[in-house]
Amino acid sequence: MTNYEKKILQALQEIEKTVKKLDDTLDKMENTDSKVKHFIEQERAIHEIKKIAREFHKIEKLAEKDAVEQAHRITAEAEQEKALVKIAMATEKLDTELANIGDDDEKVKSFIAQKELADQIKKILQLQPL
Repeated sequence: MTNYEKKILQALQEIEKTVKKLDDTLDKMENTDSKVKHFIEQERAIHEIKKIAREFHKIEKLAEKDAVEQAHRITAEAEQEKALVKIAMATEKLDTELANIGDDDEKVKSFIAQKELADQIKKILQLQPL
């Protein structure tokens, strides 16, 4: 059970206690004919229930905000994963190119290929904040 679910359950229990308290109070006042006292007790109970409902609403807002933040984190992680995949593909391509280049006569091509990979990685990282 999550923290929010516990708070919701607690809020519902508080409402139940308030209603029982009102019911008990009205039972005790059954012999009295004072409608004012009945009204005051009912208003107190309504006030308590409204107070609990406001707290419940705050809990719901926090739960929604947390869900939105979690969705943003998941999206950011997915974007980072895509960036890492692009880097891995570019690195694989460079490895393939370097395997085909000879040792002495094509060192310039090797350097250029490495430089291109570094530039591609920089571009990918600039697009994706880590």
